[in-house]
Amino acid sequence: MVEQHLKKLGFSDKETLVYLTLHKIGPSAASTLARLTKIKRTSIYDILNTLLEKNLILSFKNGNNAYYAIDDVNKLFHQEKERLSTAEKLVKELQTSTKHWEGLQINYYKGIEGYREMYEDILRTRPKELLGWMHLDRFYDGIDTVREEDWTKERIKSNIKVRLLLQETKLTKNFQKSDKKSNRETRFINKKFLFNTTSFLYEDHVVLFDSSGELTCVRIHHPEFYKMQKQIFEMNWEFSRT
Repeated sequence: MVEQHLKKLGFSDKETLVYLTLHKIGPSAASTLARLTKIKRTSIYDILNTLLEKNLILSFKNGNNAYYAIDDVNKLFHQEKERLSTAEKLVKELQTSTKHWEGLQINYYKGIEGYREMYEDILRTRPKELLGWMHLDRFYDGIDTVREEDWTKERIKSNIKVRLLLQETKLTKNFQKSDKKSNRETRFINKKFLFNTTSFLYEDHVVLFDSSGELTCVRIHHPEFYKMQKQIFEMNWEFSRT
């Protein structure tokens, strides 16, 4: 598990092995690390230099020998926090400088990362209300269940109200029971009108999620498209049942 987390932070397989070995045995010479990790000594120096450049480890001398050590594992967190802050600033700058074609912007993603990114954008936008037709049984195929719990808590904390139209299944009936504490209202649509995808509406955005095959997501930003879809939603809502 720890190895996978380090790789998600950008560590290579060998960097992960060396870093965890240092963490386990403490300050060590390059020769010791090469022997324990079974990595060639010529390669071990390249790996150690990379970790030094990233400021994740330090080196010091004891006599004529150089030793390497991890001085603070919190650097992993602080560096990622700095990267996230830089990325957020960059996104804001790019969004400010982006010219939209007649008010229309379309984003298209395939794969689990893009699918989750679209979902996270809802929290970042912080709409007053989130509307949607949701295929609950399929939607969470692309969402981590632990993250979903945290996502819902953050949404509630941000006071984002939700209204959802669902297909009536055993799962959605149980889901509906937690509406009140989740700042959410759900209704069931007529069984004649079944759907296989999920669509959310918020702040002039229309977002479509499909997990029936390869995870796919499309986000359209257009005030008039949004207004039309919202009117359709309100009509569906009026004729749906609790």
